[in-house]
Amino acid sequence: MLTPFLLAVCLLQPDPAETGRQEETETRAEDPFAGWERREGLFPMLLDPNEGRVALVLPAPGPDGICAEVLWVEGLTRGLGSNDIGLDRGQLGPTRVVRFRVIGKKVLLEEPNLQYRALTQDPDEARATDQSFATSVLWGGEVKDRLETGEVCVDITSLIVADAHGVADSLRRQGEGSYSLDKQRSALDASQCFAFPDNLELEAILTFSGSGAGRNLRSTAPDTAAFTLIQHHSLIRLPDARYRPRHFDPRSGAFSVGFTDYAAPLSESLDVRYAVRHRLEKQDPNAEKSAPKEPIVYYVDRGAPEPIRSALIEGASWWAEAFEAAGFKGGFRVELMPEGAHPLDVRYNVIQWVHRSTRGWSYGGGITDPRTSEMIKGHVTLGSLRVRQDRLLFEGLLGTSRTGSSAEGDPIELALARLRQLSAHEVGHTLGLAHNFAASTYGGRASVMDYPAPLVTVDGNESLDTSNAYGVGIGAWDRFTIRWLYGQIAPGASEGEELAALVREADRAGLLYLSDSDARPAGAAHPLANLWDNGEDPVAGLQTTIAVRRIALEQFGRDRLMSGEPMAKLHEVLVPVYLHHRYQLEAAIKTIGGVEYDYGIRGEGARATRMVSPERQKKALEVVLQTLDPKFLDIPESVVELLLPRPPGFGGNRELFDSQTGLTFDALSAATTAAEMTLSGLLHPERCARLVDHARRDPKQPGLKWLLEQAVERVTRPSAEGSARLAAIRVATVDLLVRELIALREDPRATVATRSEVDDTLEYLVTTVPGHLPYSTLSDLVRYRERMLSPEPARPRVLPAPPGSPIGTWEPGRLCCDIGWLSKG
Repeated sequence: MLTPFLLAVCLLQPDPAETGRQEETETRAEDPFAGWERREGLFPMLLDPNEGRVALVLPAPGPDGICAEVLWVEGLTRGLGSNDIGLDRGQLGPTRVVRFRVIGKKVLLEEPNLQYRALTQDPDEARATDQSFATSVLWGGEVKDRLETGEVCVDITSLIVADAHGVADSLRRQGEGSYSLDKQRSALDASQCFAFPDNLELEAILTFSGSGAGRNLRSTAPDTAAFTLIQHHSLIRLPDARYRPRHFDPRSGAFSVGFTDYAAPLSESLDVRYAVRHRLEKQDPNAEKSAPKEPIVYYVDRGAPEPIRSALIEGASWWAEAFEAAGFKGGFRVELMPEGAHPLDVRYNVIQWVHRSTRGWSYGGGITDPRTSEMIKGHVTLGSLRVRQDRLLFEGLLGTSRTGSSAEGDPIELALARLRQLSAHEVGHTLGLAHNFAASTYGGRASVMDYPAPLVTVDGNESLDTSNAYGVGIGAWDRFTIRWLYGQIAPGASEGEELAALVREADRAGLLYLSDSDARPAGAAHPLANLWDNGEDPVAGLQTTIAVRRIALEQFGRDRLMSGEPMAKLHEVLVPVYLHHRYQLEAAIKTIGGVEYDYGIRGEGARATRMVSPERQKKALEVVLQTLDPKFLDIPESVVELLLPRPPGFGGNRELFDSQTGLTFDALSAATTAAEMTLSGLLHPERCARLVDHARRDPKQPGLKWLLEQAVERVTRPSAEGSARLAAIRVATVDLLVRELIALREDPRATVATRSEVDDTLEYLVTTVPGHLPYSTLSDLVRYRERMLSPEPARPRVLPAPPGSPIGTWEPGRLCCDIGWLSKG
């Protein structure tokens, strides 16, 4: 029985149900997101446009605190417009798997370490691997609200309005100044934040302020004290588990994503690599040819004008043939971008048209799932000035009389032909194909994944023929790689065996594959791995380009400019004509000290490396040395006299030869520049080391001594014509040769044997042919020999030994290829 006091206390206590209603009312009144706009999508998005803030409603966290795991990628909607700095419109950052984790009042955005994994069903084994390596917390925020459903509300404005793309670091690395994000002049753009069922798209206006702007930044920003870019973020639902990764084969021509699998049996490698490709499945897997469940569709930027737009669509559409051959009816198509669609929206594979202040590379990349290497969004960036440079190149070779005529040899039509090929090339990267720099040497251009030099030949009338300047359509190598990447294996068949058989078929057909590491280094060895070359014989190709260059220079005149253009602009037109041979020259030089090989696999008919025959090397050097002849290096007087100084408003640019004669064109320096291309290629320390080693292993090989003797004899030989004009070029070339030899001797990469051969050559120049050396060159050489110019020669670099203890050490960074990702062309 209650006492009167206790009864009074009880009567004063609120009803529990009423208390709950009151607390609920108070909670709603204190809702930190009251009045914010809610948009349903992958996660509910809460927006406050007035304050410029955005929040997410995340699922209830699990026992480990994880609310959700998604893909996160950022990029630039508005770029800086400088090829050298590299912050382009449409540029994407790396694709990351991230998870939102709630710990107390904190929400952390954490990136797991996918470089090291354990592909196992054993949770303890997986946990041991996971805990052995660090993760990265990329951002942190506070829990702003917890709903009755367990959902968590978090304000992510500080994640979106941040320099996630690393703009400030890019500028600092390029020497373009010290800049940082100016938060007072940066803001979330709520009008560009969208919620879709499988992705959220958000944008921020970012202003960077600072000082010390470099030349490239000054040329693009209206005010270098502060410039503004637009950064885009995508949060993407993780692809489902139905996608089946395809194990990478180094002979396939595909890109790969790699990682270390610590659950691999002791009998197998820890190194796992998956090929990069889109998801493409047949509706009927038993049919030889079937429509796909979902086709691959690419969209061309509406900002590309005609006739460029049509050329981009046509070139990219070439890939439909390859998918048809791989068994997919209508598996690939190209369309114009829907009006209003955002180019960085993950739902669209995009071919984007990008402007820069200077011409530069184009790229093919995209968004890939780092777990499986599935391509989710292909994204191509094409620089708009490239097509204009191609037009200029052909106007330099052929003149402007046919420009815009649509007739054969019209420079505009030839430039559009190149643009079609470029569109196909960069889309090929996003489909998963790497460069094949051997494909121009067989099958009449076997792949659009090579870099195509314009095939210009000389007809019987000593006229230039451009009728076959660029290929049309994809080639045999492209069809093979698409079959390897996308061909569907019949139910019950072994995927590994089927794909290996396909590779053997390609090998029997002579489809050689060589990529960037074989072609790009200046000292590269394989004679068929080259950029911008033509034909199966690089030496014959050089002879053709030399003939084309000769005719083009003989015919070079005022008609290489459009009417109304300043005559000074002939300088830009001359440069690609005068250096027309430069890329084929690089290809021919690789024959000297060259080695032939392929990407063999044990048990699959791998071939041993093969030195290039002495006969081919001798022929190559004979033709290469022609490019050091003073007559070859000289620019006709009829051309030089047309090259006027730059008028006001037309300052110098990177497309011009530098000059040591002030405002006037410096023909002698241009000749020296061309000669340096030849000598630096021939005397590359890696090439010289191979020549020494090849002669040691096989006495029939010509060796470095032979190369040096031939180069000295050709360069120091007096001109038969004996004119002062050509003698001056010979003097400059002799001086350049001596300085290149000294530089080779002092190069830390030069081997002891290379240095010894160079010493003998320098001694020969001083003691045997001093009369053939310019006095200043001889004086410098004598002082060098006396160690007055270089008292302490650099020690040759000793190559490191393979790892010793502990046996089995490897470099983790070599086990993965971040395709996050840019492949340029």
